[in-house]
Amino acid sequence: MATSIAKWGNGQGIRIPKGVLERLNWKSGQKVELIVDNDELKIRAVQKKRKSIQDLFEEYEEKYQCQEIDWGDPVGKEIW
Repeated sequence: MATSIAKWGNGQGIRIPKGVLERLNWKSGQKVELIVDNDELKIRAVQKKRKSIQDLFEEYEEKYQCQEIDWGDPVGKEIW
């Protein structure tokens, strides 16, 4: 599939056809990585970073109740 390089602000860009984006399951605004390998340009999706504790619990609506957990007696050289 051929496409062209076009001026985009102070840089230049390549439009990726909708069919290609759908096949790769890429969305608008998704982060990608550009890799130059010899005379080829490769584009791949940036792997999602692990979610923070805030991200994991952002939709949690119940009230959090802190509780102490008994991990048992120390074993080895732990200091409690």
